[in-house]
Amino acid sequence: MASLSAVPANTAGPAYFTILSTNYLPKALTLADSLQRHHPGSELVVVVIDALRDDQLPALPPQRGVRQVSTTITGLPEHTVRQLATIYDLVEFATAIKPLVFRRLLEDSEQAVYLDPDTYLTAPMVELPGDLAATTGGILLTPHFLHPVTGDAQLSEGHLLTVGVYNLGFGAVDRRARDFLDWWWGHLEWECLWEPLSGLFVDQKWVDIGSVLFHAGAWQHPGYNVSVANLHERPIARDEDGFVVAGTGERLRLFHFHAFDTSRPEELSTRFDTSTAQLRTAEAVDALCREYADQLLRHEKDLAPAPPYPYARDTTGRRISRQLRRAYRVQLQAGAQLPSPFVAGDAEDFARWRRRSAWRSEGKELLGDAAKSVRIALPEEYGRLKERLPGLAEKVRGRFVRSSGIWG
Repeated sequence: MASLSAVPANTAGPAYFTILSTNYLPKALTLADSLQRHHPGSELVVVVIDALRDDQLPALPPQRGVRQVSTTITGLPEHTVRQLATIYDLVEFATAIKPLVFRRLLEDSEQAVYLDPDTYLTAPMVELPGDLAATTGGILLTPHFLHPVTGDAQLSEGHLLTVGVYNLGFGAVDRRARDFLDWWWGHLEWECLWEPLSGLFVDQKWVDIGSVLFHAGAWQHPGYNVSVANLHERPIARDEDGFVVAGTGERLRLFHFHAFDTSRPEELSTRFDTSTAQLRTAEAVDALCREYADQLLRHEKDLAPAPPYPYARDTTGRRISRQLRRAYRVQLQAGAQLPSPFVAGDAEDFARWRRRSAWRSEGKELLGDAAKSVRIALPEEYGRLKERLPGLAEKVRGRFVRSSGIWG
């Protein structure tokens, strides 16, 4: 696969891209198949976060319309990419660089579209270019829900208070959105965290704010980003031309297969504690799942088994815990020059930092989480503490809570 800079950009239509670790390549290739089928001549740029350079990209069978690139597309130096891979887990890292890829693709294309690797086109996205152009801010997003939630939904409206209003498995921008992308990266560089106590869910909660500040369009078309979360309001049916959203007259354009697993073919999604098999009883949903599974299985068989995620462990094989990542982040933000866990020559220095310094930051972060938990779970007791021991309460608030930027 050639690098992004070596291949002429397709400027005739939107630039499409996805971001993943190597284990999601079969899903990305299945997405690329569907994109080629409904938008012949288009191209899916596949950003592989495992690869620092293009010569580290995994080998793929020949396939039209796929351009595999490394994290060089972000424009960040390698040491900065390693830092992001240290402070963030896999999902956080993959979502953090999204605005940088958008920004790079907009250098050559008027519009850019992000698609999660587990999304799948079932019809041409004919409305997309025009509806994006019609937005005020050059940003088009898909809300999880388009209508008030009824009792038969898999998720509640309250769930959106945790994960955000929009599902960013889809997002489209044009060149008018450059200020938004800069603002978004300004947060995601350090704050692309899954941290419920601070009200953060990787990139999505920030976009709840950014959609207002930068005049995003909340797309009301029911056929985009349909998933297990919103099938209750967008039931799928079939006609002679393919899949439709029942009762609306709209075609199903893009389906999002959250945590679809070919080893558990009876489930629509394996993300939930309870079974989703009941959703497969609808004939159209089952037919769509079987179509997707057939193509996904073909790519799973064609590709070699994915290697372990390279940023899960340091060069000595020791796992990098979530707490250690937070400690590293805190010290980097404070200006410390830290050894990398992913450079063999830094192994001794990283082990020394881990042993002598990291535990202090880890302990402080855990105490901060505990303090925030107390304030949330026991507000009356915390209020009494403030009245009786105002000095201690202010110390706890100032040392452990205020740094998050969240007050209450």
